Amino acid sequence: MPAFPTPGQYREAVQFPETAFTDPELQQATPEVDALGLPRAISGAFATVFVLQGRARRWAVRCFHAPVPDLAERYRALARHLERHPSLPFVDFAFQEDGIRVDDRTWPLLKMDWAEGVPLNRFVAEHLDAPEVLARLIEAWVALVEQLEGAGIAHGDLQHGNVLVAQESDRLKLTLVDYDAVYVPALRGRKSPELGHRNYQHPDRSEADFGPWIDRFPALVIYTALQALQHRPELGRRYPLDEALLFRAGDFYAPDRSPLFQELAGLEPIRPLVTLLRQACHLEPEQVPSLAEVHEGAVKAEPVQTRRRRPRRQPEATRGRFERAWLPGVLGTGALGAGLTLAVGLTAGVAVWGLGGLAMLGAALAHYRRLPIVRRRRRLRRELAFFDRLLERLHRQLDRIDVERRTFLAQQQTLRARRLEELREEALYDRLKYHFIDEAAQFEGLSHKVVIRLKAAGIRNAYQATPERVARARQLSDETRARVNLWRAGLVARYRDELPDRLSPAEELRLERYVRQRLARFEEERQRLLERMQVQQKEREQVAQRLATLPPLTFAHYLAYLLRWRPLPSPESAPAPPVPPPPSVVHTAPPAVSVALDEDRPWWEQAG
Repeated sequence: MPAFPTPGQYREAVQFPETAFTDPELQQATPEVDALGLPRAISGAFATVFVLQGRARRWAVRCFHAPVPDLAERYRALARHLERHPSLPFVDFAFQEDGIRVDDRTWPLLKMDWAEGVPLNRFVAEHLDAPEVLARLIEAWVALVEQLEGAGIAHGDLQHGNVLVAQESDRLKLTLVDYDAVYVPALRGRKSPELGHRNYQHPDRSEADFGPWIDRFPALVIYTALQALQHRPELGRRYPLDEALLFRAGDFYAPDRSPLFQELAGLEPIRPLVTLLRQACHLEPEQVPSLAEVHEGAVKAEPVQTRRRRPRRQPEATRGRFERAWLPGVLGTGALGAGLTLAVGLTAGVAVWGLGGLAMLGAALAHYRRLPIVRRRRRLRRELAFFDRLLERLHRQLDRIDVERRTFLAQQQTLRARRLEELREEALYDRLKYHFIDEAAQFEGLSHKVVIRLKAAGIRNAYQATPERVARARQLSDETRARVNLWRAGLVARYRDELPDRLSPAEELRLERYVRQRLARFEEERQRLLERMQVQQKEREQVAQRLATLPPLTFAHYLAYLLRWRPLPSPESAPAPPVPPPPSVVHTAPPAVSVALDEDRPWWEQAG
């Protein structure tokens, strides 16, 4: 399948909605633009969003960067489910498989009604000193999550950017956006198309974790963060709220060694809640309790024992039911095989040993794949692969911008020649427009009747008497048309020396300004890509470091553990997450070029 368009290609297409979109409403809409006059694009990992304003409505249009398995079918299933639950906090949407045209090919898009509100993290940052507002937000959050669970639906990517908060009189309205990973009962048995924001998701979540419970862990994370910020607002200034609500992915991979968890455990009002979240990091995603149960106090945290001295290693104490039963099961299978060998014969004993051994190995392998440390290593490897694909796509976009910039620089002479031809044509018009068509009657072989027929064809002066227009005039012989062309060619030759042969200093200055503006636009796009690549590369390095420090566990090692030969490493042996740095200084970006460029108009009409 051909590669999906890049954000830059989508933006170029959206400049002309009437030809880019197949939806009649979007064709009549106007995209919001940035300082350069280009459609404002909000790019994420999987899609680029454009905001379009219609006559009476506003839409967010999501254009995808890569194919999502069964995307159309997933959105159809979601639409059917929402018809039965119209009060859920989703906006109206329409998935269009051939919604946008880029380079003579159509691609899918998601057309969504515009949702009013601000992202959750920004709303929280603006109300850190208003605990009563945060209390209302907590109640609204609990109600939203409970409403989702009651309808058998899960968003799949609950995080600050996908939750919009709007104030309506005395209540807070929460709206969810971005529905690519939503679960509804009709999708039972499928895999999750994405794993959600790593600063909110369970550290062991994989594509196989796809059910009505996948929102429980991120819902608990957001609930705990809101409770903590309500009781200690200064946490929001010490732990930046830019890409998270207090917690980061590293906190979930090693909660017992996380400085944030240790600090929150010191807050007496929320200590049980923090303990619950810490314990949830060690559960399987499906085992995390619902937020309604946590909020109502139906779930109690297990008491945490403070270790005053280094305990002796007691591996049996940490073994689960399966680990305790596996070795006796193997021994029992061996004893049964031996008994059958003595009683029936070697064939029966070998059959029991073989089938029993395969069954025990299969059960061990299935349980091995569900171990937290194995699931975490698998997820971290997938994240590394995702970052590699993302960085490769960003590199391709950067190369495309560099090619376009070099092509533009090579076309400066073409721009100059095109403008000079325009000026020469204007000068010729100023001279020929005063030679009315009646003068043609004085040319040899042209009569007054010919003049009348030229006027009937809309030709009133010598400038309008181009060969193309004369050819369309009716009731003229080929010889007559040739004589009219000779008459006009003689006038053009008379004024040829009066036509400009170079651009004036003012025109050269306008061309120079236009070139600077275009180069500034290329540079702005390039810097934006470089900054994004730097951020993604840093996140990739963090994931790689987390994977490198996570203790390895092979299946052979796990079998040795089941046979009581070796201990099992713990994910908590990984290094602790870093202590948060002081609030970062906000750097002001250089001002963007304020001149809007219109690719549909020549440069000399806009670079004044």
